[in-house]
Parts: sequence; structure tokens; C-alpha cells
Amino acid sequence: MRRLFFILVLLFWSGPALASDIQNTVHNLSSSGPGPFKSLTVDQVCVFCHTPHNASPLAPLWNRQMSGQVYLEYDSTTLDASPGQPTGQSRLCLACHDGTVALGALLNQPSGQTNDLLSTLLTGRGNLGTDLGDDHPISFLYDGGLAVKDQQLAHPAGIGLPLENNELQCTTCHEPHDNSLAPFLRKSTMNSQLCVTCHQKADGAWNWSGSSHATSSATASGGSSPWDNRKPEWRGGTVAQNGCLNCHTPHNAATPSWLLKSQEEATCYACHNGTVAATNIQSEAAKPYRHPVETTPNPDHDSPLVETPLTMNLHAECSDCHNPHGAKSALPMISFNPASPMNGQHTTPPAANAVIAGVPGIDSSGAAKANIDNQYELCFKCHGVPGKSACGTGRCSTATSFSMVRADGEYNIREKVSSSSPGLVSYHPIDINNPSNNSEVPSLRSDIPLNRSTSRIYCTDCHSSNTASAAGGTGPDGPHGSTNPAMLTQRYSLNPTTPYSSSNYQLCYKCHSESNIRSDASGVPHKKHLDKNISCSACHDPHGSKKSEHLINFMVSSNFGGNNDITPVSGESEPRWQDDGLYKGRCFLVCHGETHNPETY
Repeated sequence: MRRLFFILVLLFWSGPALASDIQNTVHNLSSSGPGPFKSLTVDQVCVFCHTPHNASPLAPLWNRQMSGQVYLEYDSTTLDASPGQPTGQSRLCLACHDGTVALGALLNQPSGQTNDLLSTLLTGRGNLGTDLGDDHPISFLYDGGLAVKDQQLAHPAGIGLPLENNELQCTTCHEPHDNSLAPFLRKSTMNSQLCVTCHQKADGAWNWSGSSHATSSATASGGSSPWDNRKPEWRGGTVAQNGCLNCHTPHNAATPSWLLKSQEEATCYACHNGTVAATNIQSEAAKPYRHPVETTPNPDHDSPLVETPLTMNLHAECSDCHNPHGAKSALPMISFNPASPMNGQHTTPPAANAVIAGVPGIDSSGAAKANIDNQYELCFKCHGVPGKSACGTGRCSTATSFSMVRADGEYNIREKVSSSSPGLVSYHPIDINNPSNNSEVPSLRSDIPLNRSTSRIYCTDCHSSNTASAAGGTGPDGPHGSTNPAMLTQRYSLNPTTPYSSSNYQLCYKCHSESNIRSDASGVPHKKHLDKNISCSACHDPHGSKKSEHLINFMVSSNFGGNNDITPVSGESEPRWQDDGLYKGRCFLVCHGETHNPETY
């Protein structure tokens, strides 16, 4: 009779498993079961789910009392499917796995045996609870229409996994009678096999299959492994083997919308703390000047695929700059640095490299882009929103951080360097469409590959880690954090009354010749000003100027203290520089206690 019962169950339950398989799994709740939850009195294996007579109308010959719970459904703004309350075989699974129905709550109790599990509830990792918002969505229609709507989902006809009435259910991924691929999986999770069966993460600018997270052979070293707390059946030994599970978990996720194992930056830091990844980004993000990725959870943050740069509120998360499904190792973005061991080994400015590929941004005209082509388009996502100044909207800038007021009143970085910005006079050339318009740049160093009329540079040539290759170091590249104000890669004094020393202007001298500037080779008495403790920042705006040539954009006030305000002279409405030709010009202003009305150079 028991053998016949096994055969009947198999006729109704999907999957190729043999009934004998279940006896050695935790789904065997009888006294012969190997798991922590089992009866001490009942020796019937199948009775805890099935009965041959007087079964529930639910197939297959269901013997369990069903949960009457209303479940919180999975939701995410990236979701194209429409999950509802659990249906079909997912409801059967939840009759144990929501933790509200006793394991021994059966319709037909075992004949002649006392059921000692009548008040025992499932606990531990198998208990999903009634909040399914932190679990992979179930009970939704997965058809060709959904695959068309979500271009990163495979067509269901080719996935080779069972759907129930065209709906994805728990049993699409899990085979409850067969634990040969624990935990009851239909495909292995090694190298993301199960996940990529449906999730085909790719776009024109990036592809999961070629990304670092899909291919890296890096292992844990120098500390605890980020995979140590994972059950052995889920654990691989390399980044590639763990694949999607490096960051995601299908059940009881700490960050529900993206099914992350923990908060976003903590998920990244599990490997990017020097334990697995080659560089320690976590220590960079702890430096005094940094992008504030620790400000989480952020209700405005969303998937990089759908976040709208033009309307989003201010925030900075790892995935705002890096697409975790497409990023891969690449040569650093550094235009030049004679002191760097990576000199000459870099992408061509201002092209974005593969580390930041597949991230949305804003182009030089102020239009949103789904995938950036140039590095500055990523920076513009926060520092170049059309029609808004960084100062006025709370977006970060040196103006807001240090209360510097410039003569041109422009604090939107895009509008200070972009070819489409009206009134732009001079700028550092970071825009692919905007070569330098400075006819006089005599101070450029002769030992580096820069040309005033054709060269482009990166934002990260100036804004990066103080130990990055852009600073001649071997630390992580990129603006994760720096010991220098404004997240500068080298020292540059923002105080307009700084005593002169070469170290205070390391950043300037990376491109410009100190001997040229100190000898007044350009005809302008730089040495005189520097020796009077008038810094570069008092007269020059390193991003650009809507007022004058040569990046001249006077700092009319700041919060650094002292007599550093630059004011207009009588008859002028504002401090002014007038270019009178090659290496010639005049100042109309009051500065460091002296009146120039005008001062001719």
C-alpha cells in the first residue's frame, strides 16, 4: 500500500525525482529523517505532505492544513512582473515554510500512531515568515510578454525549468523530493548557473558573462572569508563560483528590493575590504573627504538601469558609479603622471573604462544617457544637473563645502566645462567635444604628453584617492576617498591666503611647470603673488570661468578667514580681469589690501 502511495504522489508532483530520494532529506519528517525537525513517533515518510484517501482538493493528494495568512508580496521599482498572493504549489510550500502552521497539522493523521509534531513550527533559515518582500518573487505570470517587457529575462520556452500554468512558483527552482543539489535545487548555483537560466544580464555597454563578478578567480585571503557564514551547499571558493550569490540571496534578504545580503556598501565591502578584491575600498571610504556611500538606506536610490539622473535626489552609492553586473577590471583612467608606475598605461581621456561601464549619466548638453561613454558624464549625474547649480540644490561642490563665492556665480560643474554652456570663456578640457580654447598656456610641462589645443584630461586626474596612480601611488583609483580636501588626489590649497610652498600646489605642478610659474615666464607676476601668500585659488577657478580667460574667476569671499576678499574698485561693478593680448592684461580690483585700478601686466 505504501509503495502504491509513493507512485500516486509521483504521478501528480512535477520533476523526475524518485520517492526514495526524499528519505535522506530534511523533508523527511518521520522518525527516520536526518534533519533537526522530525517526529519521534511517526515512521511514515510521506504522510506529512500526502495522503492516498480523503486528500485536500489541492494536488498532489495534499494532506496538510493550509495557512490562512495574507502575505506581504515582493516589490521593487525594477520589477516588470506582477507577483500576487501565493498560488499553486507555492501555497503548498508555505504550509510549512511561513512558520505559522505546525509541522504536524495534517488533514489525515497517521493511522495508529501519535503525531508529536502538532505544535512544532518550522524555525531557522527555512522559515520565510509571512513577509515575502525579502524573497525572490513567486506566483507571477512568466510568459513571452514578460520577456519582451524585461529584456534581461530569458524567454520561458528556453529556460528548461518547470512553470505551473505559466507562473513561476517555488517549484520552478526547487525540487522538494530531491536534495542532490542542496537546498532542493533543480540547478546548481555554482558560477550562477541557476540564476542566469532566467536572468540574462546584458546591455550594449556591458555583459554579465564578461564581468569581474562572473569571471574572477580571486579567493579570500588575509582574514575571514565573506563566504564563511554561508551553508556549504551554497559556498564556492572564488568570486566566479559564488557569482550572483556574492551579493544576492534569494530568501530573507537584508535589502529587500534588490535581495542583497546586507546594505549596499556593506555588501560591496564584504569583498572590497582587501580580503578578496585586490584593493581596500572600505578604507578609502573612511577617509575625511569621500563620497558618502555610508548614508544608507537611501529611499531615492534605485537600480542603475532605471534611476533617472535628471530627477533623482542627492545620494551616492557604490552602484551609482559602478554597474555590479557589468563592471570589470580595466586600465586606470589617468592622462599622465611621470611619477606613476602606470604612466602610459591607461584609457584615452575622457573615455570611460570598463570599471564604470553600463552606468547612466548626463552628457555635456545636459541630456540623460542610459550608458555613459565618457567619464565626465558620470560625474555630471550629480555635479551637472541642467538648470541647477551644485550650490543651489545641495549637490556637493567646493563652493558648498568651503563657502567659496566666485565672481561668475556658477557652481554647476557641467556648465563650467561644457561646450554647450553659454558664456563659457575658459575651462580645463575634460569634455570630448570641447578642446581647450586657451591660446596661451606657456606653463605646461615639457616632459608630459599634453597639448593645449588637443589634449583632454579626466576628472580623476585631479579628484581621486591620495594614494591612487594619479598621485603616483599604488592604491585604488577613483574618487572613493582622500585625505585632501575636495577629494583631490594631491595637495592643492583652497585657502586664498596660503603661504607658498611647492607641497601646497602639488596638484598644479602635476601639469604645470613650477620653474616657469616662479620665473614669471608668462609675463604675469605669479611669483610676486605667491610670495605675498596669494594662492592660485584666489584668482583661478580650476574647473572653468564664465568671466575671463586663463581660468581667472576671482574668489570674492570664502570662510577661510583673514583679509581674503577680492572686491571691485570704484567705477566697477565687480572685480575684473581684462585680457590685452599675448601675455598681457590688466586687473581692476582690490586684493590683499592693495588697489589695482588698473594693475597692468
